[in-house]
Amino acid sequence: MPSEAETPPLTRAVFLDDDPDILAAAELVLTRQGFTLRSAQSPDEARALLESETPDVLLLDLNYRRGDTSGEAGLAFLQEQLNKTPHLPVVVVTGHSGMSIAIQAMRLGAQDFVVKPWNNERLVAALRAAIETPPRVPADLPPQDLNLERSERELIKAALSRHQFNISHAAKDLGLTRAALYRRMEKHGL
Repeated sequence: MPSEAETPPLTRAVFLDDDPDILAAAELVLTRQGFTLRSAQSPDEARALLESETPDVLLLDLNYRRGDTSGEAGLAFLQEQLNKTPHLPVVVVTGHSGMSIAIQAMRLGAQDFVVKPWNNERLVAALRAAIETPPRVPADLPPQDLNLERSERELIKAALSRHQFNISHAAKDLGLTRAALYRRMEKHGL
């Protein structure tokens, strides 16, 4: 039986999402995978948590009011937190905002995104990868390419590669139907 000294430390995560059911589901999945999860249902709650402790990873929903799908509040919170703690790994968990908002979040510094309803293995893998790969802290770089079409094309290529060109798995990873992925692949000449 391992002693306390041999027990690996738990991975600390903070999850900001206004839906208590989502937070409960995440806690169930993540505690089984060696995480401790602190939950916040508003940006103010999350700020208080992040000021009192330093998590290993931040999970971030982008909308905090019923019916809001713009992602603006989440992007503002992401920018604020990365300005304070640029090395904090962030994984965006989005449902209604869609790919373009997830792309914007990654441009701001999020390391990955997971689409709700998530695949448990994908969620855990995204969190572990974000923790193991230090966040890219942008230096004074020239302006980024803000073309959503090219960004969408690159995300589709990455998902296809990640899933060895299995269309069903790549579509699920991107939060699309197979038909929608085929249409986007055709649009981008993939």
